[in-house]
This record gives sequence, structure tokens and C-alpha cells, in this order.
Amino acid sequence: MIPSPVDCTLADLETALDAASPAERLAWMRTLKKSTMTRLYELAEGRDVTPEFFLTPEGGECTWAGRNSLPAFNDFAKAFADHEGRIQGYNVNSGIAAWFGGPGHYLTRICGEEHGQQLIFDYLWQADSAPSSFPPLASNDSGTHKLVYGGMKDVVRRLSKDLIISKAYRNGKAEGAFFSLCRPE
Repeated sequence: MIPSPVDCTLADLETALDAASPAERLAWMRTLKKSTMTRLYELAEGRDVTPEFFLTPEGGECTWAGRNSLPAFNDFAKAFADHEGRIQGYNVNSGIAAWFGGPGHYLTRICGEEHGQQLIFDYLWQADSAPSSFPPLASNDSGTHKLVYGGMKDVVRRLSKDLIISKAYRNGKAEGAFFSLCRPE
């Protein structure tokens, strides 16, 4: 059983997450609430990842399941691919969330700026092209897409070999929103 992060150390949690099946990890992640995500983000300080962490072991495209702390549209996914030497991604949504926010293309990179050497999903970056399997490029800084992704960077920390926690920043300020991603099987 995967313990609550309130009742254990990060080392104990990581051991349990790594021992769990992909289905168990996903089910556990789907129960996370904002207060738990806040605690996980604090626990994972200094637990960095590289952009390649989000690809398959062979370096191929990979889609991770996600859970966020927002009031609505909590379950989503993020797809990642190596395109022209960069790890690019987009948000996989459906229905009104996809229409309103668009794909939210981003670059997965080490920040080296206000967030130190932590990995970020950078929505400020504007791609010239995307992998053929990705949706068409759309600006993150116009229309309703700007309300979702405009000025956004997500700071990413590793919880285990298959789970991350992230905190959203808009224009350099913490949004008070978090999400977790779980690697597929």
C-alpha cells in the first residue's frame, strides 16, 4: 500500500511508489488533493529530473497521465517527444478543456534562471515546428489559450522513478496550483 505523504518520509514514499504496479501508482495519484500535492512538492525539493526522463527508455514519445489541483478538469495527460534535439510537449485534454486551452505546447528544459537548475515546462517558448504526432501549433499567448498557458512555467520535481510533482508559476509568481504526472506502463 502506498502511504500518505503526511505520514511518512519521502524515502518511504518513493520505496512504496517504486514497488507499486503502474495501475496502483495511477490510482494513488488520482486521489491527490491540493494539500497533499503541496506537501509532496515540499518533500521533493532538490529532486531534479532531466528532460529525457519523460521519454520512453528507448528515447521515444511518451504520454504521462496527470492530476492537477484545480477546481475542475483535474485529470489530463501530457505528451513528450524528442523533436529536433529538444524535448517538446503538449497537454492532452478533451472536450471543453481542449477547446478552451488548446494544446499548450511547451519546451521541457533546465531553467537555470529564477528556479535554479530545476526542470521546467516552459510555455513561454514558441515552437517553430512540432512532431508530426502532435496537434498543430497554437499560440499560448492569444485568445482563451492565454488564460490557461500565458506566462506559464511549471517547476518539476521527482517523487519516484515513475512519478513527478510540479508547481505552476505565471509571470514568475507562484499560482498556488500543482499537478502530478505518472509514467504509463
